[in-house]
Amino acid sequence: MNKKIKSLKENQKLLEFVKFCIVGGISTGIDACIFFTVKQFTIYQIALVSGYAISFIANYFMTVLWTFKSKPNKKNAIGVLAAHLINLFVVRFGLMHLFVEICKIDSNIAYIPTLLISIVASFILVRLAVKKL
Repeated sequence: MNKKIKSLKENQKLLEFVKFCIVGGISTGIDACIFFTVKQFTIYQIALVSGYAISFIANYFMTVLWTFKSKPNKKNAIGVLAAHLINLFVVRFGLMHLFVEICKIDSNIAYIPTLLISIVASFILVRLAVKKL
């Protein structure tokens, strides 16, 4: 076990990926709790934005400070925000619209594959934004 932990610490990219997944898990939990709570009182679109917005703030600080051991600044904030907005409005809204409005899948069920696909998209977009800016 100690060898695995030491190996993980020595492999910076793998460590960043593991931390990204942990941060993503925490953010996803925040997002899902807010989505399902707010959805009880309003339409799924508002619930989707509410969960995403609050989880984004937590995700940004955890990603920058802990995952990539960087300092929050205007440049990486704009890059991460852009990555998340693309993920929200293109990937998530697009998939939710496809599943709910076209495929006629209940929004509670459609949320799950939408979430899984958006996690992969988010990793790619955020890593690109943080590493390139």
